Amino acid sequence: MRARLTYIVVPILILVAGAAGWWFGQQGATGQPAATGPAGAGVSGSGSISAGIGTATDSGESSSQGTPAGASGIVTVRAVTIAEETLGRTVLVTGTVAASQEVTLVAKVPGTVRWVAGDMGARVEAGQPVVQLDDTELRLSLEQRRAALVAAEASLARLLAGAAEEELAQVRAAVAQAEASFERVAETLARYESLYQQGIISEDAIQAVRTEHEVARLQLESARQRLILMERGATREDIQMAEAQVQQARVAVELAEQQLADATVRAPFAGLLASRPPVVGSLVGAGSPVASLVDIDRVLIEAGFSERDVNGLAVGQTVRVRVDALGGAELMGTIAAVSPVADRTSRAFPVRFTVENPEHWLKPGMVARVEAEVERVVAPVVPKAAVFTRSGRQVVYVIEESGAELIVREVPVTVGLETGDRVAVTGGLSPGALVAVPEPGMFLRDGVRIRVIQEER
Repeated sequence: MRARLTYIVVPILILVAGAAGWWFGQQGATGQPAATGPAGAGVSGSGSISAGIGTATDSGESSSQGTPAGASGIVTVRAVTIAEETLGRTVLVTGTVAASQEVTLVAKVPGTVRWVAGDMGARVEAGQPVVQLDDTELRLSLEQRRAALVAAEASLARLLAGAAEEELAQVRAAVAQAEASFERVAETLARYESLYQQGIISEDAIQAVRTEHEVARLQLESARQRLILMERGATREDIQMAEAQVQQARVAVELAEQQLADATVRAPFAGLLASRPPVVGSLVGAGSPVASLVDIDRVLIEAGFSERDVNGLAVGQTVRVRVDALGGAELMGTIAAVSPVADRTSRAFPVRFTVENPEHWLKPGMVARVEAEVERVVAPVVPKAAVFTRSGRQVVYVIEESGAELIVREVPVTVGLETGDRVAVTGGLSPGALVAVPEPGMFLRDGVRIRVIQEER
């Protein structure tokens, strides 16, 4: 049994010893790989590779990860020049097209429709009539109130001017006539009183004369009072009352004029009729809708942005707009307003865009996709393939000269904005330097020798 184990173990030990001898034969005295790069390789002052550009043809290269590819320990790379560029990050949101202005026109006064501007889709200009109601009664009412205003103004003017001499003479004559009548009735009453005391006339007869006497007295007092008023002129209270009557008449005229104007429903802005007006001859009441008007020469699009992106937007900023209903054609829009408050339901911040629409291809209700830039930086930019994660940090490998060879040095960086296959980095990198991008299967580490097979800018 022991002899059998010996026959098995001894050949295995011989194989292991042979493999170890071959490995150590490949190492130099310093422990570095024995193979060297092409003689004369280096980096020029402008950052371009002056020598050492070739093709990785070493037959011993390995594609395994974690070690330099190639038995010689040289890694084949592409050299990319670091350039300072402007990168932007955009987001795509979906919104709905709406008219820039939209209003429902209503009748302010009741009436019968006499005329309409057109059917649905007809264009009207600002101030143009849309619906005309029969205004015959309104015109008559206006004329009546204008006449009342003229009468009130005449009464006020008479009070302010005072009574004319002709009027005073007439009133004085009326007073003299009332005095004569009163004296005549007074004499008759005195005679009748004597006859009544003597029992010659009845009580009914004396009572009739007494009544006539009282009427004559009241007429005399009224005539005298009127004369006093006319000689004294109008009081301040009389004038104020007359002025109030004039103002009331003027307001009535203005109201009638406004009602007459309201019989014509006009467009407040230029646009298209979005609904059919009532037919001619139909009766509409005050407050009844008669037409809808929209302005789509310029349309609005409203969409929501996240709290991360909204602060990157500004009023006046240009955006790209695509509408699937138009075949995805790209249009340009402008940010018109950014809400400072998020929607309570969606938690998104509403943003409104304007898009010129002279051909009216965009219709309210269409779905639009808006692409807006929310971030922009100017920084050194490298390919994403040049950035690696080592021990929890991100690094790039900068190409340097080491004697007659090219090596890479590990430089920690902070990765910023990404766009496509490019990424902005900060942290010790200068524009013009060269970074290494290893070929597939190759592995970079600090100080490793490299061979540049392609230089890119």
